[in-house]
Amino acid sequence: MTKLPQILILLMISFSLLNCEQKKTEQTDLEFEQKVFYDLFPELSAKMYDDIRLIPTPPPPSPDYLNEKGFDTKNGYNKALEQWEKSDDYRIKLNNWKERRDSIINDTTLIYIAFPDSINRFEREDMYELINHFNDQKLVVDSKDFELESGFKVDFDKLKSDNRKLRYKPLSEFPERREFWTTKYDFNFKGSLSFSRILFDNTKSFGVLNAGFAKGRLNGSGCRIFIRKDENGNWKIDKIKGTWVS
Repeated sequence: MTKLPQILILLMISFSLLNCEQKKTEQTDLEFEQKVFYDLFPELSAKMYDDIRLIPTPPPPSPDYLNEKGFDTKNGYNKALEQWEKSDDYRIKLNNWKERRDSIINDTTLIYIAFPDSINRFEREDMYELINHFNDQKLVVDSKDFELESGFKVDFDKLKSDNRKLRYKPLSEFPERREFWTTKYDFNFKGSLSFSRILFDNTKSFGVLNAGFAKGRLNGSGCRIFIRKDENGNWKIDKIKGTWVS
C-alpha cells in the first residue's frame, strides 16, 4: 500500500513534465514563426509601401488628355499612347517627372507608418491557398488546434526595412476611427501597414501570410504572400497575389 502514493506522485511528475515539454514545443514554434517574419520584414515592408512618385516614367494619361493633345484614341488607346510618347509634350513631362523623382529620392525626411502592436490572427482560407499554390509539393497542413486568435507582440526594434526612410510606430499610439486619418500629425505619416500570422506546412518549408497597406479611409490594398525556404535554408518570397483594393 505504501507504494501507491509513490506511484501516484511519479505519475503526476510525469504528466507535469509532458505538459512543460508540450508548452516548450509550442513556444519554439512561435519563436520560429517570429524569426521568419522579422527576417522577411525588410523586403516585405519595402514592397508594400509603393510610392507611385518613384516609378521611372509618368503614369499613362487618360484618353481625354490624349484627345485634347491631338492624339485620337478612336483607333485604339495604345496606338495613341505610342504616338504621344514620341511627342515634345511627353518629353517635357518625362523630364519634369525625373527631376521630381530625383528630389524625392534625395529627400532624407523619414516616413512613419502605423503598425499593430500584436500579430494575432490567421486567415482560414490560407490553408487551402497554400496547398493549391504549391500544388506540386503535395503539402500537408495540420488544421488541428488551429488557433485563430493566438499570436505574438511585435518587437518594434526588429522592424527594419529595405527602404531606409521607413519607420514604424505602434498603432496604439494613434487616435482611433475617423480621427486616425483626419489628425494632423507632427511627423510625416503615410499610412497603416498590417500582416497576418504565417501559416506553415508541416515541414515548415513553405508558408503563406496576408498583408494590407492603407493610405486613407478608402485608399488601400491587400495581398496574399507565398513564401518558401530555398536550398540554402533562407526564406524567400515566392509570389505576391492581390486580394483586395479600396
